[in-house]
Amino acid sequence: MKLLFLTWFFFLQVMVPAKVRCVVMDMMPNAFDDQYIGCEAAMENEAPKLLEKEQSYEDFRMMWDQAAKAWARKKPGKTYSLPTGFKDEYGTAVVLYTMEIPHAIHPELNKNVSVAGQSRNYYMRNFHFKAFHFYLTRALQLLKPNCTNKYYTYRGSKTVYNVSDHVRFGQFGSSSLDYYVAGDFGKATFFNITTCSGTDITGLSNLKEEFEILIPVYEKFEKVQQMANLVTLKSTGKRCSYFNCAYFGGPKLVAPFCYFDSTSVNATIISSGKRGGYIPTERKRGSVRGNIHRNVHRARRLP
Repeated sequence: MKLLFLTWFFFLQVMVPAKVRCVVMDMMPNAFDDQYIGCEAAMENEAPKLLEKEQSYEDFRMMWDQAAKAWARKKPGKTYSLPTGFKDEYGTAVVLYTMEIPHAIHPELNKNVSVAGQSRNYYMRNFHFKAFHFYLTRALQLLKPNCTNKYYTYRGSKTVYNVSDHVRFGQFGSSSLDYYVAGDFGKATFFNITTCSGTDITGLSNLKEEFEILIPVYEKFEKVQQMANLVTLKSTGKRCSYFNCAYFGGPKLVAPFCYFDSTSVNATIISSGKRGGYIPTERKRGSVRGNIHRNVHRARRLP
């Protein structure tokens, strides 16, 4: 009877509108996924000039300036500390990614990231977020340098995904510790995710109530299970990229190079205390959110 109920439940969940987009989710080889390994300092020197070009677009300049002012107010004092080398531009990039006034910029960034890796030439000529991508990537790298902790998180989407066995999101992947928050963003596909490289940006975000874990473009996952539109992904502990130091001539590789983080073997998991085996159908305010506040720093061993 329980099996029949679950089958019926998931059947209801996949009754999505006919116009919902369907996309193959694989290693997303057309995404621009540079980790800037070995050229961080050189890119740091170039980024201000690239940012100046990006700010020639008035809308971007206005939003960057707003984000910089917001970051100046958010910069930590005695409550928490930032890693060594964390620059104001990194914090500004995180704030900008989460801003929604006058409008959200992250959809445009991610749309461009998802196709900018077609070739190095395409990146150089057509990708107009070079500084933004670098600063946001560096922020995530410094905030989450290893996999001693993993996050169990959720991501809802209005897109139906045909999910391969090994995948990357192919963009900066927003997810949440709160599965009701994740459900607000769509239920056409709903992901349960264990992430190594995903970073808790709640303290830096403009939208603290989203309890956001931001996953970098290059993290590789394996599909553990798919039941209709409910997909479970587990990090492989690998950071995989087709590009490295592309701005300085690094070519696109035929197959991605991957760095394995050995700390992922004995990692602990941080979660809200509620693991969703189903897709949220309605918001229950306070139920999961209370658990997040109580448990976000309470690490549990992965099974």
